[in-house]
Amino acid sequence: MDASGLDFQGIFGLLRAGSAPSLSSEELASRISSCVSQTANASVPSVTHTDIVCLCLTLTESIIRRLTAQSLPQDATTFYEDVTKRLFGEMNLMEKLVSLLRSQDQLVSHLSAKCMSVYIVNDIRITGGSSWMWTPAYAEVFQKSASSSELDACLWSLTAVIKGVLRGDTGLNQRDVLTKLLSRLDSSIAFLYTNLLTPSTQEPHKREAINLFKTMCEFFDLLEVLNAARLRHGVCSSVQRVIFLQSQALLHIMRADVEYFVKKRALLLLKRSLLRRAGEDWASAEVQSEEHSLMEDTLIMADGVLQEVSAGWLKVVPVKAQASFFGGNCDASLSEVQKDDVILRAVSLILLKSLEINIQSPQCKGSQCDIDVCGYLTELMSFLQHHGSLVSPDTHSCSWVSVVFAEQDDDMMESAKTLIGLYLYQKSLSSSVSEVCVWGCNPHCHFILLLRSLSFDHSVLLDFLISSETCFLEYCVRYLKLLREDQTAFCRSCHHIEDCDGVERGTDASIQAPSEMCVVSCNRSSTGNDVPRLVDYGSSDESEEEHVSDRNSGNTEVDSGRTPTVMALEQVRTEHASDSLLGKVFVCLMDLRTAVTRLHNRGLFPYNPTSLLKLLNSIEQQRNMVS
Repeated sequence: MDASGLDFQGIFGLLRAGSAPSLSSEELASRISSCVSQTANASVPSVTHTDIVCLCLTLTESIIRRLTAQSLPQDATTFYEDVTKRLFGEMNLMEKLVSLLRSQDQLVSHLSAKCMSVYIVNDIRITGGSSWMWTPAYAEVFQKSASSSELDACLWSLTAVIKGVLRGDTGLNQRDVLTKLLSRLDSSIAFLYTNLLTPSTQEPHKREAINLFKTMCEFFDLLEVLNAARLRHGVCSSVQRVIFLQSQALLHIMRADVEYFVKKRALLLLKRSLLRRAGEDWASAEVQSEEHSLMEDTLIMADGVLQEVSAGWLKVVPVKAQASFFGGNCDASLSEVQKDDVILRAVSLILLKSLEINIQSPQCKGSQCDIDVCGYLTELMSFLQHHGSLVSPDTHSCSWVSVVFAEQDDDMMESAKTLIGLYLYQKSLSSSVSEVCVWGCNPHCHFILLLRSLSFDHSVLLDFLISSETCFLEYCVRYLKLLREDQTAFCRSCHHIEDCDGVERGTDASIQAPSEMCVVSCNRSSTGNDVPRLVDYGSSDESEEEHVSDRNSGNTEVDSGRTPTVMALEQVRTEHASDSLLGKVFVCLMDLRTAVTRLHNRGLFPYNPTSLLKLLNSIEQQRNMVS
């Protein structure tokens, strides 16, 4: 009986049920091998035979996955282990799978790649990767650099293998395994990077637009997992560096004659590289402390971004008028989204993080290489205005953060946190930052608009503080420190936003006079003498030692019911919350302080919030100002 006469569907059913078929393991392995061999040797396999080989490949993959998961009874495990040993041993199935990567049938090619990657990850788990016989074939394909189904399959398979290692599927030393793997493929992948992404080699591929689209997307996936391997395990090869050292190749894709979705994927790769987010959704290890070479390489990438922006890069970044999903478009009639916000968020964060990395670099600190943050952000505002992200000329410029990042909390917090640093840097260069709102970089406005978008609901802020999905804790601490020292600017921002609200509603702007609360607050906070000095949030141990009596006092206040803070809070609510942005912000922050303290007293808060509470407690200093 040949392979076509074997009931592979029936064997699938037995495998799912955890049973072995009645035939011997040698016979099953022989039938699978024979089926794959016939396909690998046939120039044009029949439709029927193609269906059977797809079943064989999927069955083999499923067997390996069940063995890896150790989810089969002992007798079935023994049977299927013997099938696998025979297939990849004496019957040399791996060589046949490599041949199938060149199949003109894309499904056969892809299923071969899946089968190979599952086996390789399992082999690494068992033997530590004793056999790397497949790597020369991959290196040869990468050296060709021609877009093809074979190249796509190799890229997908290698990405899946590295992901499997990074997920911890092997249970071995991930750094050692990845180092061995990349030592065999590093130069060929670097060669592919240069030949696939540089402008001189993009022209010949115009006639292969469809293949190039898929190939480049698969390649970007591989580059991201390589980036994740460096971030989380310190594996650093030449191709992992070339992503940063030759990042202009990614930036220049915006000018290339390639599909819109390819350009979008390139921007997302740049964004994740600068934000150190590669692999955040699936890798098992945490991001390591930033090693020196990565800091240098990231600075090179960030500097390249600023050079491109100065040369007019933002003018060539495409933004579709409709949201784009998986390379297609969202029908405007089915969605209120009228622009591709993914692109707008990516471009905004790429520029913001590039500025932050540059101003924090050792070369910039203490030197004369002042960076024109204002100029770059003005360029960004023009870009967003051009693509309709600033609703009207009367809209407050700082509202762009809420508009662009409305659907992505993690990006919103990252941008707001970064903008605080840019604001402080620009302030250090100039005694006056009166135009800060013009270029959309006023952190007070960002915070006020954020709270207003949340309807001043402190419980949402509490969720952000507890969640690890955003950097809200770091952002909140940074902003509260700024608020403590910069209360006059905060009051001015409240007044400015109220003025903008009046203009947008068509009212007389003169009606929006600053409230008594804001006037008193600005006048009294200008001295800054009544605000206590706080320990840096990063030093929780120091906070415990130096301020334990203060924390105990705060705990007593919360438990006592009628505290000065609560009375001040009630007064703010009664007198100002209904008609003053400043009052609403104070109420929200005081409610947040009470909620965090209550949880901390009960041992329910997930980390030590002592320094955060001390920052929130400084809000109590405002009670005399609002009396």
